[in-house]
Amino acid sequence: MSKQVNETRLNCVFSSLSEELTSSLGVFPDARDRLVHRMRKRAGFVNHDLEDKAIDGFLQVNKTLEGYDHSLDLDLVANARHFITVMLERYTTNCSDINIQNPLDEILLFDRWRYGPGSSNGVTGTHAAEKIEQRMTCTSLCEPYVRRLRRNNPYFIALDSKWKDGVTVIYGSKLTTVPKNEDTVRTIAIEPSGNMCMQLAAGNYLEGVLSMIGLDITRQQPKNKLLAQRGSIDGSLCTIDLKSASDMISISLVRALLPKAWFNLLMKIRSPIMLVRGELVELNMISTMGNGFTFPLMTLLLSSLIYAMRCKRGGPNLYIDWSSTAVFGDDIIVPTKEYTDLVAILTSAGLVVNHDKSYHEGPFRESCGGDYMNGVDITPFYVKNLRNDPEIYVVINQLLEWSAKHGLWPLRTYQLLIKMLHSGPFFVPEWYQPYQGIRTSQVARKFKHYSLVAKRVPYKGDFVMPLACGGYITGSDLGPFYTPRLKKQRYVAKNSRLPKGYLDGADPVSRSVVLSSRIAMVIAMAA
Repeated sequence: MSKQVNETRLNCVFSSLSEELTSSLGVFPDARDRLVHRMRKRAGFVNHDLEDKAIDGFLQVNKTLEGYDHSLDLDLVANARHFITVMLERYTTNCSDINIQNPLDEILLFDRWRYGPGSSNGVTGTHAAEKIEQRMTCTSLCEPYVRRLRRNNPYFIALDSKWKDGVTVIYGSKLTTVPKNEDTVRTIAIEPSGNMCMQLAAGNYLEGVLSMIGLDITRQQPKNKLLAQRGSIDGSLCTIDLKSASDMISISLVRALLPKAWFNLLMKIRSPIMLVRGELVELNMISTMGNGFTFPLMTLLLSSLIYAMRCKRGGPNLYIDWSSTAVFGDDIIVPTKEYTDLVAILTSAGLVVNHDKSYHEGPFRESCGGDYMNGVDITPFYVKNLRNDPEIYVVINQLLEWSAKHGLWPLRTYQLLIKMLHSGPFFVPEWYQPYQGIRTSQVARKFKHYSLVAKRVPYKGDFVMPLACGGYITGSDLGPFYTPRLKKQRYVAKNSRLPKGYLDGADPVSRSVVLSSRIAMVIAMAA
């Protein structure tokens, strides 16, 4: 489908839904207004000017950080640095008893490396099975780590003996953009494969430290949402968001807060040079989005600044009360009484608070994709694309669930989406995926649904065992194969039936009885 047809469909849906929402009296007004304001946020409109704007913004941030030095209070720096150092020492000792008061054991890094899921600079393909059969690319400072990694792996040793050299030294990363919303695209770095392996190892190390102090970032988002909801009820907690936080972490801030061994490590495995618009640019930030350690490093640094802020008030010793505090990347929640002090500290650290998305007054809070007004979840849904039937089904299911939750009957918009379908509509059980059809409890015993077509590529390399152990390849009668990530997904319609003993398609785990009945009623009304 052409981009023009997709955009025409998007505009029709947005126009219809906006008209229905603004004329409805039954829907919760705050939820209605939030959806009207935000539903276009991630729509797939094409605007090439946004890419130039994002790259210009990145270059401006990089120029701003040239020669930058933080202005944090020395006592605050000392407390934040002490917190990070002690936590690193405790975690390292926990991993190995011989590491007494040692903040970094580089040996641990070589048990934690892995390939990233995306593209790598100087390497073709995105799947680990594709990357592992090619020479690793890396920067000159990272080269000793990459060579040590390969020397410690018998498979790489065998491959390097055939190649004579399995490492290629390059300048660093290259800049690209990915869609963020209709008004913005996000800049992201494509790192050399060897650098990324070591960055992810360091990131995993830092994730372990965070988990040990009570902040497991793999499960943190729901906790942030619960705290944001609490803050919207009683005003006791505020939410803080930062602008371009991934790019705004200065080298001087990391030098001040991290032990010397860790600062030196990160400086060696980062990309010091980036290719931007065909020119090589020296980077003045410690890392960028796309770097394997950016997110856990940011989380640890911000947590340490919160701890140091509380130390100035005679706060707890080497302890953060996570019952009223949350940090997930640049998504921060603290007691409202600390808002002014923390904003001042973040500003002195060289970070920019996004006041349009930070809330310390009133009944609204948002964090990690959850929006709350007086404790009520008013999170909108986002329409991305309407290029094919599976994408349309995703939007239909989002519309039905949001509307049933808030008491709106969007018959016109629902019928408009149904008319866009090439075939169907398909009604599927509630435990099916949103792209497979309209999820409802009132499904026929025999039904049709869409299924994702996966590309299976035979693997004929030498890394069968390590790739199989890592879950990257799967066996079959025809031999091992892997499933690469496709730029364009393919779907096929299939026939299926309810499992034996099931009378309907209800899923009490994912949906309440009330929600299921409301959705079934809307479908029946529109039939």
